Amino acid sequence: MNKIFKGLITAIITPFKDNKIDVVALEKILEYQIKHNVDGVVLAGSTGEGMSLTIEEYQYLIRAGLEIVKKRIPIIAGCSSSNTNVALNLAKIAEKEGVDGIMLAIPPYVKPTQEGIFKHFQTIHDSTNIPIMLYSVPSRTTVDFVDDTILKLSMLPRIVAMKDAGSDLERPLRLSSKLNRNFNLLAGNDEVSLAYNAQGCVGCISVASNITPKLCKALQGNWQNGNFKTSLKIHQQLLPLYKALFLESNPIGVKYASHYLGLCSNELRLPLTEATDRTKIAIENVIKDIISFEEEL
Repeated sequence: MNKIFKGLITAIITPFKDNKIDVVALEKILEYQIKHNVDGVVLAGSTGEGMSLTIEEYQYLIRAGLEIVKKRIPIIAGCSSSNTNVALNLAKIAEKEGVDGIMLAIPPYVKPTQEGIFKHFQTIHDSTNIPIMLYSVPSRTTVDFVDDTILKLSMLPRIVAMKDAGSDLERPLRLSSKLNRNFNLLAGNDEVSLAYNAQGCVGCISVASNITPKLCKALQGNWQNGNFKTSLKIHQQLLPLYKALFLESNPIGVKYASHYLGLCSNELRLPLTEATDRTKIAIENVIKDIISFEEEL
């Protein structure tokens, strides 16, 4: 069950056109990922503006993604909400549509206790029959899992992975010796993905791979094959991209970068706004350098 939560997984943007999901652009985006052999994609996550979607749009996006991908790679659906019942509804929709797994963050804004966090995930686990990945992103939720809560949740049979977008580099080292082999830890921030791998993680759920899946896949593949120097070289080359994409709140930067590559429009939903000229110039310059490096690799 944990095999789908491993390697390079791209947190896909959601393309819009005239305030509607742009399925033509979605196909371009997903085919670009498949062409470069990513190990899976996340739809309707933070990068995919998942919390801006209506229930109808959410179902439409998941269904369209599944129809485009046709089982060539796993699809993981984001199901995060401040309301446990809403999150459960999203999870049931995703399961019914046929996704391979789901990903849930701690409910943002409401600041639940550790007991509330456990019960939130337990409720969704017990009411579905699909592999689940925890999502630690304290910059958005303000509260985070403590180690004991992660270990307790890992005992539930279908909670089999965690995306860690926090800043505690020691956490995977602490947990990897205590978790069973059927639980995978993955980095949630590109810039620390190799550090997390060295501490016991098995991959990255990446924003940067929207733009350069080839290099991000090579980074993870070389690491897994023991080619650490090559992996580090790629990581160093990608650092300016990581920084440029996050000059403003995600996914402002990656949406513009995808537009610059011709994959989609630069349309976001409020309260997100278009990238500033400064950010656009920085992204364009970095992408030009990345393209040159890709050609040399």
